[in-house]
Amino acid sequence: MKAHLNTVGIALTLIGALLIWFFLGELNFALKDEYLKGHGALEVPNPTPEDIKKLKRNIFLSRMGMALIVVGGFLEILSNYYCEP
Repeated sequence: MKAHLNTVGIALTLIGALLIWFFLGELNFALKDEYLKGHGALEVPNPTPEDIKKLKRNIFLSRMGMALIVVGGFLEILSNYYCEP
């Protein structure tokens, strides 16, 4: 039981970290190609309804990732202290 709970905790933490890395990494308004050429500019165009929907989805999924990290960490701690050997 202890090993299974710890494994589930680690898996949830890993999935949460991947969600944060993937969806929070996309929240960038800089034009990367132009910036790397030395013509950097920060342009924030007028967002379309699709852009707003995508941004809200990305923020929601990154928050879900954070919740998974917290739950996974809690399960790992729980497996160390409250499960029988």
